[in-house]
Amino acid sequence: MPNYRDQGHLLLHKFSILLLCFVWFWISLYFWESWDFSLINLPWNYALVAIAGLLVASFGTFQNYGAFFIKNGWQRIRDSFAKSNFQTAVIAFFVFGAYFATKDKETSRLFLAFFVSGSWPVLVFSNFALPGVFKRIIGFRGVNRKSVIIGYHKSLDDLKGWMKNQESHGFSFVGSFTSTAQKPSDAKLPWLGHFVDLDQFLEENDVHQLVVVPDRKKEEWVTQVADLAAKHGCRILIFNTMSGLFDSRLVFVEESGRQFFTLLNEPLDSPFNQMVKRVFDLSISIPALIFIFPVLAFFVKLFQIFQSAGPMFFKQERVGLGGKRFVIWKFRSMHFAQKGTRDETVQASSGDERIFGFGRTMRRFSIDEVPQFINVLKGEMSLVGPRPYLAEHDYLFQRDYKSYRIRQFVKPGVTGPAQCRGLRGEFTDPQLVNRRIEMDFEYVGNWSIWLDIEIVFRTVGQILFPPKSAC
Repeated sequence: MPNYRDQGHLLLHKFSILLLCFVWFWISLYFWESWDFSLINLPWNYALVAIAGLLVASFGTFQNYGAFFIKNGWQRIRDSFAKSNFQTAVIAFFVFGAYFATKDKETSRLFLAFFVSGSWPVLVFSNFALPGVFKRIIGFRGVNRKSVIIGYHKSLDDLKGWMKNQESHGFSFVGSFTSTAQKPSDAKLPWLGHFVDLDQFLEENDVHQLVVVPDRKKEEWVTQVADLAAKHGCRILIFNTMSGLFDSRLVFVEESGRQFFTLLNEPLDSPFNQMVKRVFDLSISIPALIFIFPVLAFFVKLFQIFQSAGPMFFKQERVGLGGKRFVIWKFRSMHFAQKGTRDETVQASSGDERIFGFGRTMRRFSIDEVPQFINVLKGEMSLVGPRPYLAEHDYLFQRDYKSYRIRQFVKPGVTGPAQCRGLRGEFTDPQLVNRRIEMDFEYVGNWSIWLDIEIVFRTVGQILFPPKSAC
């Protein structure tokens, strides 16, 4: 869970880019009028629509905001471009959606394009520069908050990187106490002695924060330090020494009044979040099945009749939520073969002779995936989630990739966090497969409805401009 400092910076960032976008709209309008071009009708409507679009986009593009502060310049630039591309696309969708919905013939579409395209550099600059501005102006510049570390002498080195980051937030580390009378062998801070001397030290020095690194074998002294922190008005942070035992971050949870750590945050364990996700699924899948599916089914069947006779649909057993198997629906894109006459575990590859002519087009533009809205309607799949695999592939991944089955904590999706970023198609590179699975883990642990919306928008881009891996 992010701290309140990072949450505050996040809210300020969102408010700032909303304000900058609003100001840029009126600057654009001013220049447009000064150039004697056709004026825009209902400017307030479009300004508010643009802000609404940016507000929707901002909720899906600021995950792990606190981590932005410790990234290098190139990583910040890359993140800023990625966020701004998505935000600009959503603004364009909202603005031109409003234009066509209201049938506003008096508004210049050229002006709307000028405003949207001009928003992109504004957003890139804002997303890159605002975190640094907050750190310097709103942060802790000129403030010196003294900190002391107390812990087992062999464990203090675990916090070297963290201490360096804290210094950028205005904390200085004056030294360390140890839980034993033994001095650290490779001390980076002045050793102040055994923790029994801490009371006197706090009495004589103005210390803002105590950082406790417990000894796994002996932790009785931690409560004594906590009492001293309360006595002298010091903020206390207790380092979780168990986090070093695991690859993933420990998550604090409370179950029936007792406090525990778990290895994964599960937003979709909430019934409310499940309901929100289900409503989102149905709000898109039902219209798609009513208006898009019949039209596509007609043309698909027409091409199948002339190019590859056989059933319209391809059905295959896949592994879904909790390892439960279900039958997935697709438009058939390969030449028909009787069950048992072809190895279904062999994935399609570029130039695969099993795929008929129009089938290649269907696969490239993901038309063959549309019947999966039936699976969504039945509750077997979700609109967004980790892609479901064959049981045979699922077994291999489970054997070769650590914690693979975590992705089965949620329903499989028609699209997913990896697919919307172009990682789709045949499993040829183990590193790319590992990256797909890592993205699925991140999705399970960081789900939000805004993340689903972002993935849907990214998927639309992948459908319109398919990657080379699409086959």
